[in-house]
Amino acid sequence: MKPVTLILGVAAVALVSGAGGYFLGRGKSSFSGPVALTDAARAKSSARPGLIAVDPVKLRASLDAEKSPLARFKLALEHLEAWIAKDPVGALDWLNSQQKSERRDEVIRMALNLYAETDARSSAAWAMRNLTGAELNNMLIAIADRWAVQNGDEAARWFLTQPATLERDAAVENLFFTWSQNEPAAALKLIQGDPSLGDLVPTLLRASFAGWAKGDPQAAVSSSLELGRARNDPEQFANTLANWATMDLESSSKWLAENVPAGAERLAATRELAGIYAQQSPADGLVWLGKLDSGPERDAAANALTTGWSRSSPAEAAAWAAGQTISQLAPESIQDISRNFLMRDPAAFEAWRAALPEGPFKEQTKQVGIGPGDE
Repeated sequence: MKPVTLILGVAAVALVSGAGGYFLGRGKSSFSGPVALTDAARAKSSARPGLIAVDPVKLRASLDAEKSPLARFKLALEHLEAWIAKDPVGALDWLNSQQKSERRDEVIRMALNLYAETDARSSAAWAMRNLTGAELNNMLIAIADRWAVQNGDEAARWFLTQPATLERDAAVENLFFTWSQNEPAAALKLIQGDPSLGDLVPTLLRASFAGWAKGDPQAAVSSSLELGRARNDPEQFANTLANWATMDLESSSKWLAENVPAGAERLAATRELAGIYAQQSPADGLVWLGKLDSGPERDAAANALTTGWSRSSPAEAAAWAAGQTISQLAPESIQDISRNFLMRDPAAFEAWRAALPEGPFKEQTKQVGIGPGDE
């Protein structure tokens, strides 16, 4: 059995990040290939080889007799795997009955991860009954991720029958991302064949194509482009390409240039690529930008690149923005660049602004520091 690792913090897990909402930096699931667990396999969980035999009743008596919380949790941890295999609900209920602390919550997370290895459905159900807020959010995401590898279809159908909450929706989104790394066709078929999903459909399509892009990016972006056009949703395709770009900017940028004609899809994708260049390598981004024809696409790329670049290196981004003459920078972008520069080094920003020649660009920099949001 794989060792239990704590993959979650106390803060709520955000599945998507970046300006475009793509699954930034997320690779293939750490779990091994799909494993369909049968009822018989679940029933044998208490007989796994190598586990220390445990009598749950005697163990609970020993735990309740121990006066030191530290020693009590140490004893629980020593027998946790065998206890979960023998009496998972009893173990979790006992842990949950202890005084709330970071240590207790940590052990509950470990126990739920162990439980999910053999019975993800019951593990998720216990979490829904007993956890709230960030703890529930994080735990459901972890269970959904594991279950998606075990049996994605089963996991998706169960979660989608649960009451709609922010925590459930986050778990479902992550589930489709992980499931689609191995079985994208099955995940997409379920989404497109279930009219009850309603407003969840765009989110689940993005998650599924994002997962697919981690394993077979060219197939994923090709399919996403076709479906995005049919749904009149260019941002879906842009999101898929962005997931490829987080792994291979050069290949994804080349594919876009060679396979997608000018239009809404290429414009949206170009903007996403520029944001990723800003995060990974602004210098390479400038080289890429120089190959784009002047016009709306280059302007969108220049705005996204310089704004993103200014978050990490505002002085360099501001210098480039002020000196370039080909792209049309939006007033909002100039102000964002200026604001990031001002926040990083007020003295250097003031000196840079004072040295700028009079004109529209300098006028936009003067808007920083005088509005309600900049005071």
